[in-house]
Amino acid sequence: MSAWTDLAGQTAGALLGTLVGGAITVLVARWQTSKTIAAQSELATVQQAAEARLSRAERDHERSSEAARQLLERLADLYAWLPSLPDVAADRPRLSGHAREQCASAMESLRRGMQTELFSIAAPEVRRRYRTLVKLAYDVGWRGVGRDHRERQIRDVRNYLRYVQLTLECVIDGGRLPDRLEPPVLDRAAPSAWLPPDVPWHWGDPADGS
Repeated sequence: MSAWTDLAGQTAGALLGTLVGGAITVLVARWQTSKTIAAQSELATVQQAAEARLSRAERDHERSSEAARQLLERLADLYAWLPSLPDVAADRPRLSGHAREQCASAMESLRRGMQTELFSIAAPEVRRRYRTLVKLAYDVGWRGVGRDHRERQIRDVRNYLRYVQLTLECVIDGGRLPDRLEPPVLDRAAPSAWLPPDVPWHWGDPADGS
């Protein structure tokens, strides 16, 4: 009986060990599976958030780029008629009456851009520079600021316009904006025109229209 009892005890012990070991193995496997699923779920959530941010950034850039292109067209219209800018409010324009009307129309187009496309550009600095350009154009055209320096008035506005143009081109290209600069003071005494410290090479190229 003793042998049978020992055998039965050993068998029961082995069976119990097997059952306990199996249960532990199952619990460990479940824990590892649950941990893996949780990690995969967290990774998927992070990836989805990153993809959503990237998609939103791409949409924002596309919207800003399209707005910048339209604003560049408004700038080009004013650039073409800048020589008549000081004539806008004059009773007797130095240049033709037609040129004065075209310049006034381009100024109005520039101002409308400040109330339309400009809101699609997220960068506050870009919006600030464009609004500054509108103010400069109206200061010269309608308010006569700096009227004693006609040619310098025109060059000041032209150069700041091109500075804003470079800024909008950077919005389209996704590049770094030109350094922030103080705008020209139109009624200053200095005879030289306002210029950015780093002038792009093409500003002096006759093919560039300068």
